[in-house]
Amino acid sequence: MEANERNVNAVAPIPSVMGSFITSLRANAPIFNGRVAGAAEFYRGLRDYSTSMPLPSAYVLPLGQDAEPNRTYGGLMQLVHKGIGIAVELDAQRDRRGQDPTMSFEVIETQIMASCLNLYVGECRMTQGAYFTGARYLDLDRARLWYQWEFGVDWQLTELDGVQFPSVPLETIEVDIFHSPGAVAVPGAMPAAVVPIPTGDNPVDPTDGPWPDPSNRRTK
Repeated sequence: MEANERNVNAVAPIPSVMGSFITSLRANAPIFNGRVAGAAEFYRGLRDYSTSMPLPSAYVLPLGQDAEPNRTYGGLMQLVHKGIGIAVELDAQRDRRGQDPTMSFEVIETQIMASCLNLYVGECRMTQGAYFTGARYLDLDRARLWYQWEFGVDWQLTELDGVQFPSVPLETIEVDIFHSPGAVAVPGAMPAAVVPIPTGDNPVDPTDGPWPDPSNRRTK
């Protein structure tokens, strides 16, 4: 079956998680002076890439996703745990041991936290802001030190994100009033009033029966 025969969901564009982190770091981490970009992977995309920005600089990377089981029977409610890494490249030419660049870790960490901690991305997608999950050493050579701060984002998926199957639109709700409260119901009686309540663009005219027996109505 062709995909366009199944009414594939076409939702409004969702803000980029990586893009939101990049934008926030550029605005709130002055130590990088706007030198913040993205990369798909550290080793092939950054460490082994010969060209870099002036240092210090930062790169936002996706670290993978883990999904919880669906929480709803007959529907969809899933939480996806996304990992985001902020890989920072520091100048290590003056100190091959890497001590000199590590002396600025606290300043860098403070500004990264101010940029990423509790960051919200996407309307109604997150029940809590981004949170810190740890930090770790990545690499050191004669010229550069790489260190990464890592954050988690809990992203919510629902059935609205999937394929949308066709359904019959609800155009009108009809309210049939048979008798006033406390009156005796007469089996087969015509309703005292029929009130149509439009709920769509093409409301339906009131029906003319057959009417249900009001004496058989359900009571709690």
